[in-house]
Amino acid sequence: MHVEDFLSKEEFQRLLAACKTDREAALLRLMAGAGLRVSELAALKVEHVDVAHRYIYVKNGKGHKERSIAVRKPVLDAVKALNVDKGYLFPGRYQGGHITPRQVANILDEIAKTAGLQETNPPERGKQRARKKITPHLLRHSYASWLLDMGYSISDLQNQLGHDNVATTNVYLQRRPNHRRANLEHLPEDEII
Repeated sequence: MHVEDFLSKEEFQRLLAACKTDREAALLRLMAGAGLRVSELAALKVEHVDVAHRYIYVKNGKGHKERSIAVRKPVLDAVKALNVDKGYLFPGRYQGGHITPRQVANILDEIAKTAGLQETNPPERGKQRARKKITPHLLRHSYASWLLDMGYSISDLQNQLGHDNVATTNVYLQRRPNHRRANLEHLPEDEII
């Protein structure tokens, strides 16, 4: 994946504008505003969201690990708009169950098509595609790159994303050279280098 493959904030705003329901907006906000994996999003329960302290608690992340994610107000507002008082934030078709990761991907695909951002046909052989393929994981990648661009520390990002090894998170630094340049520009001018 290249830098160009990440969503810009403007493209994310187009996705939000294409949402038809609060549910769709909440799905987007939780993936691109909290960096949740699609499986974590699908299994998220009301009691896992701490509105007062602005945290989401992932109870069964990758490798069955738990973690807490600090979230911003727009994410919490989107969750509150769902008006779900118990159980799964995104109930599934069957009583007591939750939405499936495949259903989340299908919903995102429809939103992206409505926004005019989804690749609808494979590119011709030898030609580059004109649009990104918008997936739940692309939203997670975009979240990580946006945080780094805003000066978020790599170790905090590692915790937010639930990566065991910082080397996994460092991949985003390679893909976001602007972050390195911005950090260099913050050094005092009177230094020897």
